[in-house]
This record gives sequence, structure tokens and C-alpha cells, in this order.
Amino acid sequence: MNINILLATYNGEEFLEQQLESILSQTHTNWKLYIHDDNSTDNTDKTIKTYVKKFPNKIIFLDDKVSFGNPSKNFMYLLEKIDGEYFMFCDQDDIWLPNKIELIFNKMKQLEKTHSSHIPLLTFTDLKVINANLEVINNSFWRYQKLNPCISKNWKKLLAQNVITGCTIMINKKAKEICLPYELDTMVYDHWIGVNVSKYGQIGYLNHQTILYRQHEHNTEGAKKFGLYYIFYKLKHIKKIISFQYTVSKYFKIISTIELVYYKFTLNLIRFL
Repeated sequence: MNINILLATYNGEEFLEQQLESILSQTHTNWKLYIHDDNSTDNTDKTIKTYVKKFPNKIIFLDDKVSFGNPSKNFMYLLEKIDGEYFMFCDQDDIWLPNKIELIFNKMKQLEKTHSSHIPLLTFTDLKVINANLEVINNSFWRYQKLNPCISKNWKKLLAQNVITGCTIMINKKAKEICLPYELDTMVYDHWIGVNVSKYGQIGYLNHQTILYRQHEHNTEGAKKFGLYYIFYKLKHIKKIISFQYTVSKYFKIISTIELVYYKFTLNLIRFL
């Protein structure tokens, strides 16, 4: 069974080659990489085409010129287009540690034994935070942001606080089916997928760092250390946060905005303490 790796790119020429090399160096080799570019204006497509030419049986470029201007929509477009049993998501600027696929696939097989392969399943892992020069900022993204992966077991809490990082995810085919269509694009794709799988299936996580999670000036989403500065940053955007809580609570219906805000407040209070 092939594992389908979905890579959404946009102006990623600076780090893309390192990411591709890290995938090609994986201990688990039964995979295919599918890339969709969001009409980059740099040499990203040139890099992609070079690797496709070198590894035509492993790397496929969906060169259809469709543009989204949004990485989450790009990822979900790939998920919709590609068929298969297992799916992973890949950022353009990270480095996968050599046994990433092997470890997370083994965790997926454990989930299948425990819960059956006929329900939506998702696994995710911790990350090692690095800077643009590969210097370690923190050995654990979860500790850096004071995140509790157990939150993923409760879909309402996960809706209030996303603890799942997309570039560490593996999902099965059933999970793909319940996550399409992508109906709430105000949610980042990993949050959308995580909440839906938590609600209708099962989630497992691996307390192991499988990625060098690169932080640089062009990150769309990144790792911000949790602390007073992080809280003040969020408070500056409180209206936007409350609007988001209202939108998602209305969409998922079962949970009220008040309940969602309560979860968000208490979960962040626990992080602070």
C-alpha cells in the first residue's frame, strides 16, 4: 500500500531541495510524492521539474496552473485529487528525519489493530523547532508551545485549541472521505481534518520528534513560544478570535460559542500555569 505524500508549494525555492532530499532518504520507501504549486513566481517549479525528471516513479507534479493563494486550500485540493489508502502532508521548508514515515506508519497500523481500519484514523507527532540555519530553537514543539496532545482525543477541546501540526499528520482513506469537501476554509487544513477525525473516528499520537520544523521570516504558520508575549499577541486579535469561535461553533452546531470560548480560556490558562 503506497503512502501518498502531499506537498503544497509556493515560492519555496530556498529550502525545497533540502525537503525533497529528506523525503528521498526515508527508511520507509513505499511512498509517492504529489506536488501542487500555487503559481510560484520564483524557481520553485524548476526545482520540482528537476526532481520529477530524476525520480519519475516517485515524484508526480500536478502542473495544472490552478491557483488558490492559500496553502490550506492547496493541501485540500491535493487530498481531493489523489486516491490511495494513506496520506501525509508536507511543508516545503522543513526537513523530515529519516525514520519519520516508518514511525508514523507503524503508529497508524497500531491504531488499525485497536480500532479497525474501517473508521477515520489520524496519527501525528511532535517536532523539533529549528531556525533557517538548522540551529535548534527547542527540541520539542509541544514543550515550546506548552501543548498537550491528549486534547486531540476530545473534538470540542481540539476545536478550541488545535494541537495537531499538519506536516506530522498521517490519515487513512476513511479520514479523507469525511474531510471532503473542505467546507470551512476559515479553519487551517490540519485543524479541519483533526476536528473531523476526532469527532467521527480515532486519533493517536507519537511523543517523538519526526521533523526539523524550520522557522524563518516567510513562514505562513509558525512556532511561537508560549508566554506573556504570545498571550498579548493573541489579545490584540481578540475580535478576530471571537469571530472565528462563532463561525466554527455555528458550523459544528453541537457546541455553543460560550462553551467553545470556555474551553479556549481554560486550556490556555492551564498552559500559562
